[in-house]
Amino acid sequence: MMIKTLTTWFNSEVEGNPKDATGHPLELATAALMMEVARADFDRSSEEIDLILQQLSARLHLSDAEISNLVALAEETSEEAHDLYSFTRILSDAFTYVEKKKLVVDLWEIALADTNIDPQEDHVIRRIAGLLSVDHSDLMHARAQAKAKTDLS
Repeated sequence: MMIKTLTTWFNSEVEGNPKDATGHPLELATAALMMEVARADFDRSSEEIDLILQQLSARLHLSDAEISNLVALAEETSEEAHDLYSFTRILSDAFTYVEKKKLVVDLWEIALADTNIDPQEDHVIRRIAGLLSVDHSDLMHARAQAKAKTDLS
């Protein structure tokens, strides 16, 4: 079932039709990028997964069950993905610059969930920001915002 969902999503992206088996291509792309950051250091902590669930819940108008399914699908999709472009292209076309920057803040928060930013997490976030055309100064500002939020927690 999971492979069929992934195949449907991938085929629709290759054909340029932004529909996936979940009916939520933007949400899946967002969750997949979050999962890419969480798995970048080869240690998906429970803090990172909990934060991804919280962020998606705050960001999306989906039920808890839909969010849990989305995260499971995003994890599988992230592991099967060969690059970040397929995810960032969907978001780049649909998100405003402010929404892109907010996503980058969320990604930094995920990286900080286990109290430090691993070099691989840093690299993945910088690549994502570049593919989303987020300016370097805004990337650094997003990092500072995430750090300030994390320090206040």
